[in-house]
Amino acid sequence: MSALILEAPLPFAPTPASWAFALTHDGETVAESGQAAPALLPRTERGTQTVLVIPAPALSWHRVPLPQVSLRDRARLRAVLAGLLEDQLLDDPAQLHFALAPDARAGAPAWVAVCRADWLKAQLQQLQDADIAVHRIVPAFAPARASAPAEGADGCVLHAIGSEDAPWLVATGAAMQGGVLCVPLVPAAAALQAVTQTPASQPVHAEPAVYQLAHNLLKRPVQLLAQAQRLLQASATDWSLAQFQFANSGRDRLAQGAAAGLQTVWRAPQWRWARWGVAVLVIGNLAGLNVWAWQARADLAQERSRITQIFRATFPQVPVVVDAPLQMRQELQRLQRLSGALTPGAFAVLASAVHGLPDGQVPRTISYEAQQLVLGGLDATAAPIAQWQAALAERGFASFWSEDGRLHIAPVPERAP
Repeated sequence: MSALILEAPLPFAPTPASWAFALTHDGETVAESGQAAPALLPRTERGTQTVLVIPAPALSWHRVPLPQVSLRDRARLRAVLAGLLEDQLLDDPAQLHFALAPDARAGAPAWVAVCRADWLKAQLQQLQDADIAVHRIVPAFAPARASAPAEGADGCVLHAIGSEDAPWLVATGAAMQGGVLCVPLVPAAAALQAVTQTPASQPVHAEPAVYQLAHNLLKRPVQLLAQAQRLLQASATDWSLAQFQFANSGRDRLAQGAAAGLQTVWRAPQWRWARWGVAVLVIGNLAGLNVWAWQARADLAQERSRITQIFRATFPQVPVVVDAPLQMRQELQRLQRLSGALTPGAFAVLASAVHGLPDGQVPRTISYEAQQLVLGGLDATAAPIAQWQAALAERGFASFWSEDGRLHIAPVPERAP
């Protein structure tokens, strides 16, 4: 899926601080990366998800046993978390923001992420002022799920991040009971249990700015990991720090999930063959519709040709054929008149229809015009007249009122085949 991934500056960074960003179109490769102020961050097209990454030094992690409390009751749940963490926190819980692990269950231990609420609000406000809407908030590093094997099963996965002025060491994995440890990258860091219990052959993933420092202090192999690639990995987590006062509405989450799913199907490499299949199916259907339409036009043209041939064979005296069905009816009516047979539009046939007029309805004028019998002086608003017109329709006669109040009676025209 297409995403703009942003990492907020550290809480103690000098202001104005630049934001690290990584832009991806498929969720797997970085298309653009760098550092910029919020107003200068890349402008994305519609459908691109914006992910805010909270840097590791800005978060603390705590493992607490959750009581039997509804996780849907946000107000009560936050009060419970504040009570559970009160003795572990240096700041007033009212000034902090909590976020539960995605696999948290009532009555079981769960990881809780904690950061300053006012700091997080200020970061979101900076992005809002730059007209950037945040869709997800995730941690730079997160504890492993209890049901998933932890990375670094023989110790920890070590990351050296930050800058030369503010280097940090992050450890995740088994030696941390699946949690996250973030400490300054100083000489004493090499003596940490998370480092000493990690096999010496296991490399440290270091960003370019602290690559040499990590190699000198930790005395182990160092593998280069670009900051943009680390942000891309962070965005793949199922953790969401947008909880409690920073939570999105259910409708927003549903829309974001649908948009993310569509973006994944549209851009992700693993869906390439599915996209090809849909394209082939659509093209095949369009081709089939075109063939069907061409065949229908050919059948219609053939039918019209047959009708024209029948007309020419039956009435060879007609030199030009424009509308064969209409001309055929006209010729048949002409032959009927010549033979003395009554046609549906003959005066005698139409006059017979006048028989049965309702009592009290006597036409003042009767005329015969263009195979239509015209009656004047009838009451168009009388209910018996309407019933009589309905009876005429059942007998094959059409009747309608003209603007001058006269009733026209004519045979119902035959439909052309």
